[in-house]
This record gives sequence, C-alpha cells and structure tokens, in this order.
Amino acid sequence: MKLFAISDLHLAQSVDKPMDVFGRRWENHVERIAGNWNRVVADGDAVLIGGDISWGNSLEEARLDFQLLDSLPGEKILLRGNHDYWWTTLRKMEQFFALQGFRTLHFLRNDARVIAGFYLCGTRGWVLPQDDAFTKEDEKIFNREVIRLNLSLDALKRLKQQEKQERVSIALMHYPPFTEQGAPSLLSGRLEEEGIDICLFGHIHHPVPLYLSNPEIRGVRYVLTSSDQRQFRPLLVGEDGVPGDFPEDRATEKEGTGRPGAAGGNDYA
Repeated sequence: MKLFAISDLHLAQSVDKPMDVFGRRWENHVERIAGNWNRVVADGDAVLIGGDISWGNSLEEARLDFQLLDSLPGEKILLRGNHDYWWTTLRKMEQFFALQGFRTLHFLRNDARVIAGFYLCGTRGWVLPQDDAFTKEDEKIFNREVIRLNLSLDALKRLKQQEKQERVSIALMHYPPFTEQGAPSLLSGRLEEEGIDICLFGHIHHPVPLYLSNPEIRGVRYVLTSSDQRQFRPLLVGEDGVPGDFPEDRATEKEGTGRPGAAGGNDYA
C-alpha cells in the first residue's frame, strides 16, 4: 500500500474562487490534479490531504468537491486548513459524508491511526509567534493548536502501546511549524520530543528555499506538500511503512508567485 500526500487543492466547483488569478501556473489546476492523481494512485493506496481542500462555506457548498475527491482512487485522510470554512464538528461531517455515500473520505482530528504501515497524527497549526503580524487572536488560536497537537500525540502514544510495533511516525499539518529561517516553535518542539520522523505541511505558495529543501531539523524531516509547489502531483511518501527519499526539491514553477493572499488585490484570506 502506497501513501501519498498533497495539500492546498483549493477546489471551488460551487463557488466563484478562480485560482488562476494567482498566475498561469494555476490554470486548469483541478483537471491537472485529477489527471496526475489517476496516473499514480491506485484503489488500494491512501492519500493524506493537508488542508485548504475546498472553498465551500458549508458542507453542502463543498459537496461537489468532496464528490470529486471520493471518485478518485485511494482512501483519503482530510485535515483542516485555514480556508476550509465548511469544516464543522466531526459528528456533522461524518454524518454528511455517510448520507452522501462518500466512503473513501476520512478525517484526522485530535486522534492518530495506522495508515499504509505508518503511524499518523497531526493538527492544522497556525501562524507562528515569530511572525511580525502575530496578534492576540493569533495567540489564542495558536495555543489551541498546541492543545490539539498534544491530543493527537497522546492518541499516538496509546496506539503505540497497543500495537507494540515499530513504525515510522508522520505528523500531518497545514501550516509549517517552523519559520522560513528554521526557527522552532512549540509545535515543532513537540514533534521532536515525541520522536516524529516526518512532518508533512502545506499552506506555502511562494518559494521559500528552506521549505523546498525537505530539511531535516533536529531529527524531523519536513516535507512541503502544497499542490502548486508539487506541480499538482500527489507526493509519494512511502510504501508499506517504508518512507521514500526526499531529496532537495526546487520543483516549484517560476510563473509568478502563485501565492493566494499575496499583494495585488487577489487576497482570498
């Protein structure tokens, strides 16, 4: 069983949120994602989707986007991103998916699991305290994310105790838990303390050399999964619990920044 990852799909089949306003690299991005996905992912595989999945403001508004994901091969694990306004309580989301017959879509929220031979935990994350624009409201959200990560790590500990089996541990996040210069945060510190091997993160749409280099920092390998930074291809994380190679990667296209929220009047944030 192969494990793939991709984030920042920014699907918008029911809302007016064209992504090509951020540059030509986003043209036909949904078709490109689906085409690449069908080429590399098989029904027996799994795909981690690290947030910013749909621009829909409600579950119903995002329904067509979920329908598309459900139709693609593999089991999918969904994590919340900062633009997933449709995200609500776990019970409501699971009930909605059950009513719609979406059988391949699952959620990662304050828990942990085994997938494709790997341990998986994670949380969304948030803007880091080192950010110049960090506010009191950001501090509240960031602290909640620390709590949620701890809940997921605690669930991972219990799972490891039950399984009594050595596996590579993966943390799935939306925001990077360290700065563009490599400075740590409470979030990255917890990953280190709990022996997480790989952290997959997204959110980033502009070229940051450190993020693109798949760095290993204090024992954790960090890998960027934003769809536009991966040319809209699901990234192979590993197979049957064996991680793949993550060489230095600067594959991001040079056509503009392609950055949602960048200056220029096209800020969807």
